[in-house]
Amino acid sequence: AKMPSIGLGTWLSKKGEVRAAVAEALKAGVRHIDCAWIYANENEVGAGIRDALEDKSLKLVREDIFITTKLWNSFHDPPDVE
Repeated sequence: AKMPSIGLGTWLSKKGEVRAAVAEALKAGVRHIDCAWIYANENEVGAGIRDALEDKSLKLVREDIFITTKLWNSFHDPPDVE
């Protein structure tokens, strides 16, 4: 599959709203979610993805979703990268 050039950005998303935004975007057909560790909303992004994946009416699988992230400059040492 080809990664979509347009996706849902999660920067400056309000705490408590990211989960629903991600789930609704995936339900609407968005397949690219843009994230970063520095945004501090990884748990909500993950929960929104899980919510959409659990909605069997969507027939969505993890392989359908592209997740991009940014690695902060102070974390480029190999032991710091997962």
